[in-house]
Amino acid sequence: FEKLIWISTYMLVGTVKDCSSVGQAGNEHKQLVEDVIAELVAAVSAKEGISFTSGTIERLAAYTDVVADFPCGVKEFEWRNQYFYDLGDEACPIHNRLLRECAEAGKLSFEL
Repeated sequence: FEKLIWISTYMLVGTVKDCSSVGQAGNEHKQLVEDVIAELVAAVSAKEGISFTSGTIERLAAYTDVVADFPCGVKEFEWRNQYFYDLGDEACPIHNRLLRECAEAGKLSFEL
């Protein structure tokens, strides 16, 4: 699930904050990225009955450093962010609010 959390978080934060890359999203919006990751880890843990080893935020940040120039964009919704969106606002309030902000700003190529 960490890869799904990574791509869903960094692409979403980067898109909503008009970042050109995941590196920019991670550097300029570190706290928001960390808040979304923590939220999604908790939501997955509750839904799937699994636990993550400590250090998820740090591992995902380290991966971002390797692919820092990767461009941001919320794409392939049904394979990425929809899993978290469908968990609902109680489980994923920040994630879902950011998705709605993207939709309202016309930054998504699909309907929520």
